[in-house]
This record gives sequence, structure tokens and C-alpha cells, in this order.
Amino acid sequence: MSLPEELTPVSLVSQEELMEHAIQNMAQCLAHFPPIARLRLLAFMHLVEYPDTTRASLEVTPSGSMRLTLDTKVAPDSAHRH
Repeated sequence: MSLPEELTPVSLVSQEELMEHAIQNMAQCLAHFPPIARLRLLAFMHLVEYPDTTRASLEVTPSGSMRLTLDTKVAPDSAHRH
């Protein structure tokens, strides 16, 4: 069995181009999220990126519902206060 002579379209795309398009697609999807969902996602990303500055608390009730509370030790600057 020989290798195909033509390159597939995916192999022609560089990793940088692929990442750029993925980021653009994610930004378009996030624009459709309600503000509270974007805020929750941002808080979770902060937890993943800076675990030392974020406190997480997970509560699970007997019925199975869960509540994840994220709190940061870093005070927001004046531009990010609501």
C-alpha cells in the first residue's frame, strides 16, 4: 500500500492558522452567551490559570445538585467593578 500523493487540506494548514481560527470560532460562540455565563467561564478559567489566587468550594446536596463557588484573593481594578 503506497502513501497518497496528494496532501489533505488539513495537512496544509499550519498549527498557528488552526489555533487562530479556533480562537475566532470560540470568540463568536462566547458572544452569544449571556453575561452571567461568560462571567462564570472567566472565573473558572482564572481558577485553572491561577490556582494559588483562587479558592474553590464545591457543595453537593443529597439530591445530587452541585454548586461550585469560586472566590479570588485578587481585588479587581476599578475598570472591572460593577
